[in-house]
This record gives sequence, structure tokens and C-alpha cells, in this order.
Amino acid sequence: MNINRKTDIPHIYAKNNEIYKVSDGFLRLTGYEEKDLIGLSLTDVGVLLKSEHQLSIQTIQDEAHVYIYNDELLPIEVTISFSTLDSDVSVYYFEKLESPSLYFTLNNFGSNAANQNGSVAIFSYPERILLQYDENYMDVLSSMDSNSDNVLGNHAVFSVAIMGVLSEGLSLHEFEVKVVGARGMATYWDINIKMITGERDRQFAVISFYDVTERAYKRKCSEKRHAGMELILDNISDAVTILDKDGNFVYINNMAKDFLSPYLPSHITNFELSSTKIAYEAYELNDVNGEKIAFENTPDRRVLRGEKLSNHKIIATSERSTTYFSCEGQPLYDMAGNIDGAILIYKNTALVHKAVEYQALRENMDVSPIYYVSFSPEDYKIDYINQYAFQFIQMQRSNISTELDIIGRSFFDFYRADNLHDVKNEIHTSITTKIPFVHKHQAMLKGEKRYTKTIFHPIFTCDNIVEKIVAVGFDITDEKIATENMEKLLTMQEEIFINISHELKTPLSVIFSGAQLVNLYLEKNSLEEHREELFNINKATIGNYYRLIKLVNNILDISKLESEVYELSTYNYNIVEIIDGIIDSVSDYTKSQDIQLLFDPEVEEVMMALDVYKFDRILLNLISNAIKFSAKGRKILVQLVVTDQNTVRISVTDEGIGIAQKDLHEVFKKFIQLNRNFNRLSEGAGLGLPLARSLAELHGGTLYVESVLGEGSTFTIELPIENSTTNGTIYEPTHDMDRMERVKYEFSDIYF
Repeated sequence: MNINRKTDIPHIYAKNNEIYKVSDGFLRLTGYEEKDLIGLSLTDVGVLLKSEHQLSIQTIQDEAHVYIYNDELLPIEVTISFSTLDSDVSVYYFEKLESPSLYFTLNNFGSNAANQNGSVAIFSYPERILLQYDENYMDVLSSMDSNSDNVLGNHAVFSVAIMGVLSEGLSLHEFEVKVVGARGMATYWDINIKMITGERDRQFAVISFYDVTERAYKRKCSEKRHAGMELILDNISDAVTILDKDGNFVYINNMAKDFLSPYLPSHITNFELSSTKIAYEAYELNDVNGEKIAFENTPDRRVLRGEKLSNHKIIATSERSTTYFSCEGQPLYDMAGNIDGAILIYKNTALVHKAVEYQALRENMDVSPIYYVSFSPEDYKIDYINQYAFQFIQMQRSNISTELDIIGRSFFDFYRADNLHDVKNEIHTSITTKIPFVHKHQAMLKGEKRYTKTIFHPIFTCDNIVEKIVAVGFDITDEKIATENMEKLLTMQEEIFINISHELKTPLSVIFSGAQLVNLYLEKNSLEEHREELFNINKATIGNYYRLIKLVNNILDISKLESEVYELSTYNYNIVEIIDGIIDSVSDYTKSQDIQLLFDPEVEEVMMALDVYKFDRILLNLISNAIKFSAKGRKILVQLVVTDQNTVRISVTDEGIGIAQKDLHEVFKKFIQLNRNFNRLSEGAGLGLPLARSLAELHGGTLYVESVLGEGSTFTIELPIENSTTNGTIYEPTHDMDRMERVKYEFSDIYF
């Protein structure tokens, strides 16, 4: 290796593994002073640079790739190479590798700010070396009962469950990952991973950990309560099976399993994976005359064709035994009225202790999380209520103290619904048809909405006379909320696809058409003849470039805001002067539309903390929206008022088309366009206003709207008047893009 050619690369000299000389380039690279390094051993240098967990510097034979950390604990990707001057003097070169993706990741997703209930950390991939973490990271490790020595430069050390998630190398959101610590305590974590492509076949994993242990335990408790129903069915002496529409078992209670297990093939270990066809082949079914029943005439096939069976007699025979059953069967229907499955109850007709069994059923009902009430079919008077239903009513009615306050009163004194008349009619219909009636109901419990599903089932005597109505209710709140959330998510996805497709297609079409036309003029060597047209094509191309940049920036900023990694960089400014500058920067645009833009401040100076770049984006978005929906010759008024000593209010009022009252709450939702027609006059993906509100809230303020349809709208920003710890009298941009550039891309969907 030619040492003279590498003297410009940061390096250190070691004699007998002790540092005696360092280059200026090494000091600039690491930020350390010479006195911090001279005299250290190579092992000590590895500890100082936090590379000791990756490799030992003194063991390098040729070169090695590693992350080191400067004095500000920022990671640097380097290649360390090795040369020997003589037997006891060695030179180690630290060549910095360009890693723009690494610094993009650290700047946009790294943060020292704490995340509520969790933490954010950044790792290299596939090495999984910890590059940066926030102040909650050590507490999160402690909560996971993981090694707290898992510091910068070290490889990730988590439980097997979490390491399994990280090893996939994919952007994903994993819910309720269970972590069991060394002491046996379990915690649950939502893990969000964003994979960012880097250089040299490397990636960076931005990992958010959120402690959801409390939520997970609540869900598990809810699952245990719902398992109470299966507990009841599993402890009765009738065989109960539930089938899907194809005759596969969905549920089999313990009695049915005990009956079937001796007959099914040995390879069937899970009853839910078997079907009635397999059961039919395991034993012979005969009718009361001893004639074999064909498969298509078995009780389950008849019920799946829509037949209801009551006290249907069958005889099951095998080499082991003969058993007599009576079968009750009922088809199950989906929302469209199509047969979706069947429920069958097989009673062993030799059993004689039904009274004791039903008493046990009621006792089980009292300790199960199921609402169980029985009442008269004539006057609806309650004759029995279990403890779960009683406690539910008691929480709703302060005048209920004992069950005697309920027994003997009408069931519908307590079961409140808007359509009670229809519910009563359906109950009487179920008596006639002998088909249970299912009713979904909403109730308020301690100010919280709860949803229940109640099955009203008529009970008949041996003489086929209805004896009572049994109401069995289930709490389906979690299911209802999950369904509503899924519907909202699907609707939002559809809106996203439609809006983004349109917003990408239009500018790309313009750019592509312009490129085709330029290519045609090049082929014909006629550029000079079409100079003005080429100028217009270039202008349209630039405008649509800004439009695409705006869309990409808005999507990225929304993502960072939702990931809570977007930070303010505030200075103390005169906000009146800042707004004046914004108004001046857009005056040419408003004049070209014959729109008068006025600024009317109540005071001349309000000094307060602002992130000017983000405030520009808020106000430019509101002004561009006002221009979009204003006709020529109209006026837009920007006002500033100090409402008290602590708050400043900035409003943007237009004389445009306005917004209907029913739509006011929609304008701040992502990807929402109130005018969804693709021939609308103004364009946009529906991200501007949600982003503006989020940026206002990031300042500790708010953004709201007032509007009258056909008369105009007023968007108002309220910000706290606070002082920044950093003073500034001029705008110091946090991005390379100056205000005029921001105006170009904020107004790109109006003027290009």
C-alpha cells in the first residue's frame, strides 16, 4: 500500500497498539482534540468511537467497514484500512464513505424528543447496529427487560419475538408483539418499521416502539369473557355442532367431540378441520325403521338445504355401539338472506336428568359475560335474569338495587330501542316460524356507547306451546368499532388512490406530451420556428414539476407528522413583518387573476417564536385556497388581531363559493376534495389543509374555518405568543428553497 498517496485520508499512528500521532483530518472527522487521543490504546479508541462492538481495530488485517461516532455522537460510515511502517508502528486510515441516505434518515426521522409510551431508534440493516435513539430508549429496553448496555454502535439485542420482526427487513406495522422478560413478566409492543434504502446495498431501519401492554391485557380479558359462551356449550350434555355452508365444522362442543373422536381417522387431530362427510363415513346413520340414511338425507345436509328439524329421530351405529338421538336443526342466514351455515343439536334420548342440567346451565349463565333474560310471550314480564344482565341494567338505572326491582316487570321497560314495535312483531313472528330473531342494539353505559347483539329464542313445551322467550345478548362493541374503522380505512384508501392517481396522471401527461412535441421539432430541425411554443412547453413542464414536488413534499411531511418526528426550528420574529413579506411575494399572482389581496394588521409589531418556513406554508396554503375558489374581481382580506396578551389571530377571508355547513368538518381530512369531479377548476390532492392544521398545532396553535355557502369562507389561525430561546431578526431558512420557490410550488396547481 502506498502510504504517501493516502496521507490526505484521516489516520492515526500507533506504536505497540498505543496512539502517538493523529492527523488533522482525523480530528476534523471525529471532532475530538489531539489531547483526547494521544496515549490511548487501540482498544480505548474503539470504545471512544463506539466501534468496539463491531470489531477490534487492532485485529484489522486489510480493511473493514464500520460505523464510528464523533464527539457529538453522530454516526459516520467509514472504511478502516491498515498499513505497517515497521515492526511496531502501524497506521490506521479512516476513509469516510458518502452516505446521504444515512444523514437524510437521521435528519428526518431521528429525534432526541421523547415519544409518549415508547421510543424511536435507528439501526443499520442488515447489521442491525444502533445508530441513534431518543431519550426514552433506555426506559423501553428496561420495560422489555432487555440489556441496558445496548448502546450506540452495538448490535440490536431484543427478545426473540422482536428480533423475528426486525429480521424480515421490511417496512411494516406489527401489533402487540409479546415480550417475556427474564423474570417471566410479559409486555406487549406495537412496532412500526420504516425501511430506507441506503448506499452500498445497505438499508436503515427507523423503528418505533409503543408500549400497548395495558391495551393488550384489556383485549385478552375481553376474549376471555367471550369464551364464556363456549364454556357453557362445552359443559352441557347435548352434542352441538355449527357448520359452514359447505358442511365443514366451524364449532364442535365437548360432547360432540367425545362422540366423534372414537370414529374419526387417527390423522384428524383438529375437529374444526373435518367435515360432516368425514363423520358420515365414520359410522352408519339409520332412521327409526333401521333403514340406512343416504348422505344427502342426513340431518346436516337437509338443514343446509333450508329445512328446519325438530325432534328428528336418528340411530347412529358402529362396531362399538348404537346410540339413539333426537336432532334439532336450524339453518343460518347471512345478511342477504342466503343460507350461510347450520346449527344442529343432538340430544341423547337416553338421558333422564334434564332438570339438573338446565339448573347447571342457569348457574353457568350467572357467571358468564352473556346477557340472559327469560320473559313471558304474552305480557313480556321477566321471570329470570342473570347477574351479568342485572349489573348492566343497574349501571344504567340508579333506582335499581335488587333483582326484585326487575322481576315481574316488562322486559321492554329496560330494553330501549327506537323500533320497539318492530322488535315485538319480530318476536311474535319467530314464535310462528320457530326461527330465532336477532336484533342489534346500541346503548349508553356511563357516557360510552356500547353495542349488543341479542338473540330472541322462543322455548316450546312438549305440546308445541310457546312457554317463554329467552333473550341471550352478547357485547359486540369491539367488533362494531373494528368494522367501522375498517370501513373508514377502505373509504380512505379509495379516496387516496383516486386523488393520487389524478394528481400524478395530469402533470405527467403534460410533461410527456411536451417532450413528444419537442422531440418532433428536433427530428424536423425546426426548433427556431417554434421558439414561442417551445417556451410555453418549457413553462408547462416546470409548472408541473413544481406540482409533483408539492405532492411529494406534502405526502412526506404528513408521514413525518404522523410519525411524530417533525420538529420546529423557531426564532423570535415580528409576525406582522413576516406576513407582509408573504403578501408581497404573491402579489404578482393575485394581480394576474384580477384579485385584490389586502393585509390589515391591528398592530405593527408582535414579536413571537416562529418556524418561518412552516408558517409560510400555512399562510401560503390558505391564500392559494382562497384564490382557487374566488372569481376575478373579488377581494381576499388577511387580518391580524392580538386577542389577548397570549394569543394572535390571523384570518384569511375570501368572497368565493363558500362551503356547506355539513362539509365544514370534512375539509381538514386527508385526501378529501369536496368537489370530486376531475373537471374541477382547481386541482389538489387534498393534503394542503390537513398539513396546514398539523403545522399550526405543531406551533401550539389551531386552525379552523367558518363559511357561508355562496358567500365565502374565513380560515383562522390562532397561535400562542411565546418567546423562543434563540433570537433572530432575519429569516434563516431551514431548507435550500427560499420563499419564492415555496410560492411556486404552493401555487403550482393554480397557475401552471
